[in-house]
Amino acid sequence: MALRLIKNLPAAELTAWLQAHGQAAFRLKQIRDWLYSRWAIDFVAMGNLPTALRQALTDDFLAFGLEPLETQTADDDTVKWLFRLVDGESIETVLIRAPDRQTVCISTQVGCPVRCTFCASGRDGLIRDLEPGEIVDQVIAACRHLQQRVDNIVVMGMGEPLLNLEHLIAALDLICGPECLGVGARHITISTSGIVPGIRRLAELRRQWHLALSLHALTDEQRGRLIPARYRYPLAEILDACRYYRECTGRIVTLEYALMAGGNDSQDDALGLAALARRLDAKINLIPCNPVSEHYQAPAERQVRAFEERVRSLGAKVTLRQRKGERIQAACGQLRRRTPAAAERPDQASPE
Repeated sequence: MALRLIKNLPAAELTAWLQAHGQAAFRLKQIRDWLYSRWAIDFVAMGNLPTALRQALTDDFLAFGLEPLETQTADDDTVKWLFRLVDGESIETVLIRAPDRQTVCISTQVGCPVRCTFCASGRDGLIRDLEPGEIVDQVIAACRHLQQRVDNIVVMGMGEPLLNLEHLIAALDLICGPECLGVGARHITISTSGIVPGIRRLAELRRQWHLALSLHALTDEQRGRLIPARYRYPLAEILDACRYYRECTGRIVTLEYALMAGGNDSQDDALGLAALARRLDAKINLIPCNPVSEHYQAPAERQVRAFEERVRSLGAKVTLRQRKGERIQAACGQLRRRTPAAAERPDQASPE
């Protein structure tokens, strides 16, 4: 029988397990300290636990659910991992390093059901959702690599987070909980392609997580060329949900806008994007489209800068995102499902 990942167990269930094994309640705090403060990946290392308890934990649970198959480091110190999961499936996770902060970009699904045409993650569709512990362990892996707790977490890796919302919430409770990793809620950003029920559910939780909307197009017709119909909500409904999120949480929504040459980078697009951001009181993250296929390319740098200045001159708050990790296919839209065998072959620049 497959062992359970211990981070999937609610505290009450783990407490009951400890009681059933004749252990005092304070052992829960000790175990959590090893898992979340010392980033332990096996129970043998938990030296202040009785030997019998460490053996019982080893017999029933896994302390860590990821096996690193490949680690790549770019010239800008961005790190990308290919992890094998317990069932043999695989995900990618990225650590983005900067002088003032360390950010880990985590995945929530194996593959992605939304299948945006400019994103590599959905190429094979959805294989399965990640469990809460598998989401948390990506953060643990980054902490172990840095030998310090990460500063920021962006839920922008493989998958549509709001289509695995219950597992994501459970994972974020562990990531943010003071008795666990203790990362502040305002250091978490959740990105979505526009899953309206999920945005509204997040809003009603009234947590201080940041919400980022992958917008990329300003009309339903444009979005229809980028996002298949199954998970494409009308733009008006998405924007209403974003307003609701702002109303419930007080947090400004970020509009992620991947600039695609000849697709959404005209002066009219700049005008429409600025107007939408002002109406929503949102800020804009401009992202030059990263190479995923020959069909989608970033505009020339001068055009990108001109678009940015045009949007800013129209009164919108806009930031041009610095591109990191492109050489190792770790940039926005480039993460994808790779089989473990792929780690034994040279990586390909384009998944298509």
